[in-house]
Amino acid sequence: MLMNSPFFKGLDDFFDSKWVSFATTDTAFPMDIIERDSEYEVKIAVPGVNRENLDVSINDGNLEINATGGATAVNESDTYLLRGLKNFEYKRTIPQIVRYGVLEDKISSVYKDGILSIVLPKAEEVKPKVIPVTVE
Repeated sequence: MLMNSPFFKGLDDFFDSKWVSFATTDTAFPMDIIERDSEYEVKIAVPGVNRENLDVSINDGNLEINATGGATAVNESDTYLLRGLKNFEYKRTIPQIVRYGVLEDKISSVYKDGILSIVLPKAEEVKPKVIPVTVE
């Protein structure tokens, strides 16, 4: 009964996914990967990153995402009661994105409200095909 719950089905879907090889939890920022009929969308939370410290690129067929940011400069006259804001560098690579049927030259990205959204359009041959049924 428990194994039929939506939670466990979601786990099965995740571990059967072709994306699981790089969707690890050991990185600093959370990430979602969404599949639609005509595209994939990768959403990454990168709060506090300025646009000039954010880079999305294709290198040898790999989609590379880099972000740096962090705390403001330390003022020696300040007394910190808690210092949790640290400098960071975030790197994530999705290897060989063409194997997912992605059109490299059509990839786009938008950064808004701390969320980086990268749209990876699918090539025609990987989009689901609807075959009309005629009635005679």
